[in-house]
Amino acid sequence: MAEEFAREGVLRRSRGLPLVWLLPLTAALIAVWLVYRDFTQGDIRVTILFPSGEGLVKGKTPVKYSGVDIGVVRDFRLVPNARELDGADGVLAEVDFNRSAEYLLVEGSRFWLVKPEFSITGVSGLEALVSGNYIAVEPGSGAREREFVALAEPPAHVRGEGLRVVVNAPRLGSLNRGSPVYYRQLQVGQVENYHLSEDDSRVQIDLFIRREYAHLVHRGSRFWNSSGLSIEGDISGVTVNMESLAALVAGGVSFYTPENQRHSPLAVDGSEFKLYESFADADAGIPVTLNFDRGVSVTPGSTQVLYQGIKVGEVSSVKASRNMKGMEVTVLMDPITDELLSENTRFWIAPPTLDIASGLSDLLKGNRIEVDLRRGQRSRRTFDALASPPPRDPRAPGLHLRLTARTTGSLQRGASVYYRRIPVGTVQGMKLSRDGERVEVFVVIEPRYAYLVNNRTRFWNISGLRASASFGGVEVEADSLMSLVRGGVAFGSPPGAQESAGPARSGDTFHLYSSREAALEEGVTIHIALSDASGLKEGSPIRYKGVQVGEITRLRLGRELESVRATAKLYHRAEHFARAGTRFWVVSPQIDIDKVKNLDTLVSGRYLALEPGGGEVQLEFIALAEPPTPGLADTMMRPGLTVILDAPRRGSLAPGSPVYYRQVQVGEVTGFALGELADRVYIYVYIEPRYRTLVREHTVFWNASGVDVNFGLMSGLSVHTESARALLAGGVAFATPEGPNMGREVESGSHYPLYPEAKPEWLRWSPKIELYGSTEPAK
Repeated sequence: MAEEFAREGVLRRSRGLPLVWLLPLTAALIAVWLVYRDFTQGDIRVTILFPSGEGLVKGKTPVKYSGVDIGVVRDFRLVPNARELDGADGVLAEVDFNRSAEYLLVEGSRFWLVKPEFSITGVSGLEALVSGNYIAVEPGSGAREREFVALAEPPAHVRGEGLRVVVNAPRLGSLNRGSPVYYRQLQVGQVENYHLSEDDSRVQIDLFIRREYAHLVHRGSRFWNSSGLSIEGDISGVTVNMESLAALVAGGVSFYTPENQRHSPLAVDGSEFKLYESFADADAGIPVTLNFDRGVSVTPGSTQVLYQGIKVGEVSSVKASRNMKGMEVTVLMDPITDELLSENTRFWIAPPTLDIASGLSDLLKGNRIEVDLRRGQRSRRTFDALASPPPRDPRAPGLHLRLTARTTGSLQRGASVYYRRIPVGTVQGMKLSRDGERVEVFVVIEPRYAYLVNNRTRFWNISGLRASASFGGVEVEADSLMSLVRGGVAFGSPPGAQESAGPARSGDTFHLYSSREAALEEGVTIHIALSDASGLKEGSPIRYKGVQVGEITRLRLGRELESVRATAKLYHRAEHFARAGTRFWVVSPQIDIDKVKNLDTLVSGRYLALEPGGGEVQLEFIALAEPPTPGLADTMMRPGLTVILDAPRRGSLAPGSPVYYRQVQVGEVTGFALGELADRVYIYVYIEPRYRTLVREHTVFWNASGVDVNFGLMSGLSVHTESARALLAGGVAFATPEGPNMGREVESGSHYPLYPEAKPEWLRWSPKIELYGSTEPAK
């Protein structure tokens, strides 16, 4: 029995491995599985050497390919004097890649840091603003690699299929990576990169042309720098557009294949071309022949063809026409104008103008050729050109009006038309009327502003400066800076005209006034006969009490050729001056022995002054030879006191001679008249209101002109005069007795004798008289 138990025990031990071996075996299997998973699915550790760690964040900066995260930066450390960076310090980033990206980790793969970048050619890395900086990769082809050196900037190579050519230029100019490449204003590629040639003599610029446009590039194609401007047009007009802001600022490249090179072989990758400064230098323009009926001053290679200030062509050759009666000018037009060279297009010579916008350089360049580009039914290459700008173009959209004027001042073609100082139109041109008496100015108002013009609208010239000068100062007015040089026209309507007047129509004619005042004041027209027009001119003002109430519109010799007939306009507010009794005279500078008057007319010019009358309506007047002298009635209408002095003769007295009381001027002599029997002279004396109480019933007046000289052996020499002015121009003095002897106050019109000199006792009188308006009695 014991043997049976023994046998059974042996049989149990031989059935399998002991349980104690299961744990090690399981651990081994797990280890093998982990190794296999790590080998097939685990991350791949790679090192990338960057010139700078700026923008890298440990554990966060991802690696992306085609927008998918394929790795992340786990750690980085400084690497001093890195051999791969030519001895500069660098940053070595340890990056864990997904196993799926193993095929990217080969020789030739390139890595770079993507950050948001803004430039004139566009915006790149914009997604980094949201997700943060990341590392991008461009795959290579070769053996497995685990150590890489990052690029300092993104590669210039453009992904995709296409044609890659090289253009050589003496300098880079404004081109940059990403600058557009155009063919007929259509962007067909871009600048990939640029670098110096091997001998450092030129810049080589790599261009990428997309595959669908590669057939446009021939071996005979021409490339040039372009500004990024394009021209579009139809029957209603032409519009100038920019290709893009980047092309305008950063430049661009355009190319074109001339007609004689259309059959040359197509370009291949690596083909080299010369980059010209312009289409004219590239000889890639469209040749156009201009026939002038007379000689014109243009220079090959210098005279430009402009459309609205934009260069679209250049003169290439000049020769006499076949019939020797004109000139045949060949110009090279920019290829962008190809579809606009039609039977509706016009060319003309424009003389140089000094313009603030263009500067002195345009004046030095001489004449230019201007073109009006228009689409049409037929393409043309030969045109009959004009030797001077056309006065008008009825094809331009807008309201077309004709303005007539005696003269246009500094107004030029192309000047602006203003409404409330906002430009709303343009001056198209000017020409003389058939009789040569007037100038016709053609203007066009933009369609959106045409409603502002009605049949009561007034137009006036705002060319140059309008100055009002006197010895009190100079007032200068200008509507705009451009109107100083090119001139301008403004318009407006009388109050209520917009509601009551009818709209203007194209072809309507308006008068062009010389000023705003003349335009908006309807007024009345009068005629004035003058002995001569010395100092007067068209536009000279008519003034009343210093305020302008009209102006002279025309000066002509009278029928008898002995006088001048002035046509003038009184403004609306001064129409009541056109009445019988109104007097006109010329105001000019006066320099007399005792005074100087109207010196401001030396600066502002002479003018007509008027004194209103009160009779019936009258339109014909005869100007006075000199300013009117106030009569007794005129003087007595003034506040104050007017007395009449009786004298045997006038002496040296004159209008304006002073009147003195105790050598203080209290009035003036206003005029003279002979007595009823011509046996005496009446002298009108005006006393100012404040001093009228000084004149009483027994007041005495004497002639204070000249100087009183007394000489005696005992008394010596005595000289007496009222004032230096009285010594030169004469004067009157008076005195009033003291106390009850002075008498009562008198009224205007009272008569007094004028004594030739004062008695000694008169000079000793010292009455106490309260002045008119004084609050205290005189002491």
